[in-house]
Amino acid sequence: MFSPRRFVLLLSLALLAGWVVTGRVRAIPEPDPVLLPKLGVVEGVRAKVDMPEGASPAKFEGEPMFASVKLKPNYGLVEFDTAKMKQLTIDKVEGDTVSATIELNDGHLFHGQLLTAQLPVQDGAEIRQLPLATGLKVKFSKPGDFSLLAAIVGLVTLTLMEVVLGIDNVIFLAIISGKLPAEQQRMGRRIGLGAALVTRLALLATLSFLLGLTKPLFELPELPFFDNHEARGISWRDLILLVGGTFLIGKSTFEMHEKVKDAKQTESSAVKTAASFASVIVQIAIIDIVFSLDSVITAVGMVDQLWVMVTAMVIAVLIMLAFAEPISRFVEKYPTVKILALSFLILIGVLLVAEGLGQHIDKGYIYFAMAFAVLVEFINTRLRP
Repeated sequence: MFSPRRFVLLLSLALLAGWVVTGRVRAIPEPDPVLLPKLGVVEGVRAKVDMPEGASPAKFEGEPMFASVKLKPNYGLVEFDTAKMKQLTIDKVEGDTVSATIELNDGHLFHGQLLTAQLPVQDGAEIRQLPLATGLKVKFSKPGDFSLLAAIVGLVTLTLMEVVLGIDNVIFLAIISGKLPAEQQRMGRRIGLGAALVTRLALLATLSFLLGLTKPLFELPELPFFDNHEARGISWRDLILLVGGTFLIGKSTFEMHEKVKDAKQTESSAVKTAASFASVIVQIAIIDIVFSLDSVITAVGMVDQLWVMVTAMVIAVLIMLAFAEPISRFVEKYPTVKILALSFLILIGVLLVAEGLGQHIDKGYIYFAMAFAVLVEFINTRLRP
């Protein structure tokens, strides 16, 4: 029996799990003025260094001897493990202030003031101190672990992540399919989830195309919050996230307005016009592209084996398919839950727009806020007569 209490508890646990799984950085105390990393080769990690213009040698490869990097973005102070980093770029140096961009393995970007004073890299028998100068770029590479245990751990972790990332997709499906006639709603949800799976697998099959989506098409002028190269560069991925996020905000706001307007009407005068099947499928297809892009980029950053990515996505979609029907019925039955779900979609839309503009917001905070809101709604359902 799918009870309201069980639903909100399961959703809260799923969101809290997403908050834990997506935790990629950890807070640290305010550092000393000079921060020196602990010397020692980071096992299994290689660093390909592009030196600043005019430096010699222009490029070299070695083993990083710093286990972490400390960065001070706008919202606090964080420390990144070298093993979880994909690239470190020095954007600008003004006096003692070094502005840098860190890209993690899952594609997320962080901008801020670099607080690590030295970056030693072992090149053969020589240890080179990387200059903290504009244009320095360090790419980190790690050999893949193709053991069965690593594959199983990656499969379980990625499946959980895909389910959590798919929650917003299921909520959108539940709300948009509710506009269809009753006899078409189940078919609409199934087609929507099927399209989501096909989109994800198609993106995985064209990894070179997917990676090409992150190359900048043009640059914005230097404005507040756009003071580094990575944030100013607008790529196809950024444009997709901007369009998808704007669509999600607009659609959710419109649906919320319609829900409030219908609630003010009397039951006798309320007229509910069913949406056409084609229009609903088109809207689902648009938002599937956006959600799939985020999902696939996360998968590529977490595991190396293609079959693990495909298996995790298929399992995640099957789990979403199993819960899509009861979640849809629950959202339609309880008006306050539908408003809460629409608020979640607006929040996700704002997150997508921020990502498209190069302003990363850690998803852990979003999942925690959503879980907190669901727990509050659970308390309301307990107190409500």
